[in-house]
Amino acid sequence: MRSIKKVIATGFFLGYIPVAPATFSCLISVGIWYFLIPHKILYVVVTVFLFTAGVIVSRDLTQEWGKDPHQIVIDEYSCFLVPLYFTPLKLVPLIITFLLFRLFDIVKPPPLKSLERVPGGWGVMLDDLGAAVYTAVVALVLFAIFRL
Repeated sequence: MRSIKKVIATGFFLGYIPVAPATFSCLISVGIWYFLIPHKILYVVVTVFLFTAGVIVSRDLTQEWGKDPHQIVIDEYSCFLVPLYFTPLKLVPLIITFLLFRLFDIVKPPPLKSLERVPGGWGVMLDDLGAAVYTAVVALVLFAIFRL
C-alpha cells in the first residue's frame, strides 16, 4: 500500500525529477483535461477524487518525508485540473492557464502562503487549491477580454 501511495503522490515518479518536478507533473493534468473535458461530470469526479487522494497520501508521506517534500506533486497535478476545467481546448488558453497556475503556485500571494502552515495533507494541498482558484479567476477574465 505504501508504494501505491508513493506512485500517486509523486505523479508516477515525476516528483523525483531533479529539476521542476511540479511543473512536469502538470503534464498529467493536461492529459486528463484533454481526454475528459468533453465528459464534464467525470472530469469533476476525477478532480475531486485526486484532490481527496492527495490529502490522504500527503498526510501519510509527510510523516515519512517531512513537511511538503518536493517529491509530492499530487497537489500540483490534482489542483491544476481546477482552472483547466474553465480553459478552452486550445493551445493559447492552455499556455496562459499553465503559466498563471505556476506563477501563483510559486509566488503564493496572500493568503496562499499561510495555507502551507495547515498541518498534514491539507497543508500540502490547500495552497495549490488556492493557486488554482486564483488562476481560474484571472484566466477567465483574460479569456473574456481577449475573446479566447
